[in-house]
Amino acid sequence: MIRALAAVVIGVILAVGASVAAVNAGTSRPDPVNKQLYRYGAR
Repeated sequence: MIRALAAVVIGVILAVGASVAAVNAGTSRPDPVNKQLYRYGAR
């Protein structure tokens, strides 16, 4: 019984960790910025 409970707890921890890692990897890459949009005063 304790082995089954430990396996469930470890599985939940791994699932949460993988989910957080996937979300962080997906949002860590910012969109490329078009520099010309921000050159308001440059001539």
